[in-house]
Amino acid sequence: MNNKEICLSLLPKYGTAVNQFIESTRFENVINYNEDTIEIKIKVNNGQVSSQIGIVRELTNMMMKLIQEVILKEHVHKSYGIIYKDNENDIYEKSKEIFTDKEILIRESIFYNLNNYISNNNHIDIDGFVKFRMKDLLSYISNICDIALEEYLIKKDYDEFINVLRYFIKVQDSKIDTLKVYIRKDSSFILYDKYNNIIQNENDEELMNMFIKENLNYEDFLISTLLSLCPKHIQIYDSLKTNASREVIETIKSIFQEKVEESNKS
Repeated sequence: MNNKEICLSLLPKYGTAVNQFIESTRFENVINYNEDTIEIKIKVNNGQVSSQIGIVRELTNMMMKLIQEVILKEHVHKSYGIIYKDNENDIYEKSKEIFTDKEILIRESIFYNLNNYISNNNHIDIDGFVKFRMKDLLSYISNICDIALEEYLIKKDYDEFINVLRYFIKVQDSKIDTLKVYIRKDSSFILYDKYNNIIQNENDEELMNMFIKENLNYEDFLISTLLSLCPKHIQIYDSLKTNASREVIETIKSIFQEKVEESNKS
């Protein structure tokens, strides 16, 4: 049988990904753990295309693992570890989420590059391969981390803002017992009390002028109105039923928590 031997060289920091590869591979292999490298020799059938495709898939899985668990984490630490030391792990977790969302694209890129390389080479230095033959991927990883940082900071600011509003309604006197909120199909809203009387907030005109001046939308105006009334109970009726209305309902729930009730009747 015409066998081809593929030799891999990896740094010890990739040990977890290597061990998972060794445990799952169907190809005959010999592994040596040296002080500064891990060497793996893998035998594949040089006459079968399916044999090469099979090992490339397995190596792709290993590289996905080491990129996500080592390279991605290192990039977060190098880029943000000083400025965001206390938040570094949270940024890394957000980076992993985005990495997972882009997994198909990343996997295809790794597979394509590995397959081309193995067709003409028997030895792969994995660290060198990533740094010099997959520069576009490293740039993509950098973009993922930048997006993760931005999303994390936005969420952090949002959570802090919500906590401030929760404290505000906790110390604020309630001006109404039950408030019914009807979100209409034109994205506007109308408010009723528990007796179905329309609520006219005494601050409506002042609030509306402010929101027009600041170029804010109905959703912002609605939440501001709820904060000014600080009801003990809120019933929401959604006729719009869009992502936008869902988002504003979730925001109201985040602020008023157990005080909010959704009605199926719209």
